Parts: sequence; C-alpha cells; structure tokens
Amino acid sequence: MKKLKNVWLFLSFILMVAGMASCSTEDPTGVEVSREDIIGTWKVTANDWTNSEEDSGRNDHVGQTLSVNSNGTASFRGESFNWTLSKGVLTLSDNRGRSIRVVILSYTEEEIQASYDCIFESEMFTEEGNYTFQRV
Repeated sequence: MKKLKNVWLFLSFILMVAGMASCSTEDPTGVEVSREDIIGTWKVTANDWTNSEEDSGRNDHVGQTLSVNSNGTASFRGESFNWTLSKGVLTLSDNRGRSIRVVILSYTEEEIQASYDCIFESEMFTEEGNYTFQRV
C-alpha cells in the first residue's frame, strides 16, 4: 500500500511539473512576416476596440489608411509613429509616450488580420481591439 501511495505522489508531481512547464510568461507572437511584407499602404476594412474608460466601437475606422514606410516611420489617422517588427509583432511608438503593440494574426499579400493593444503610460489609459487591413 505504501508503494502505491509513492506512485501516486510521483505521478502527481510529474503532472504538476508538466502543467507548470506548459504555462508561458512570454507575450504571444504573431505569424512570421518580413519588413518587406508589411511595407506599403493598408486600408482598414473592419475593426473593433474597447478601452479602459469602457468606451467601444466597431467599424468606425473603416476606410482609414495605415502607411508603413521602409525608413521605420508609419502614419495612421493623421498621426506619425516609429515602428519595429519582431516575431510577427509590429510595435508603433510616438513622442507622446504611446506604445501600440500589433500582433499579426494572419497575413496574405493582400490582407492582414491583427489584434492590438495601446498603452498611454502618461495617462494610465489602455485600448485593445482587432483590425483587418487590405493592401491598397
């Protein structure tokens, strides 16, 4: 009986270790794309978002364009950003202390689907949502 108890204890330990190993603290990554893949002009065809002030919207940015330039700059909705790309995540930042993390969920030469979160550190304000872009 004591051996059976030890077996169950050992199996419980193995399951606990396996469960902890499957949890990841890393941020999720998007699909792998190159800089050349995303450089260009993209038009919003669908979007939704919510923010920390409990406002939300759907398809209110349809028709807006995102321009991603080869010199590391981008523009969206009349605002300028610097951008970097790593592991399928496009990061936009500006001089107002805003950081927008765009996870590219799917990519074709003509369409990008992405989720994003935006943090205004100075205002302790966050926003998150989803976009679908079509290449123009």
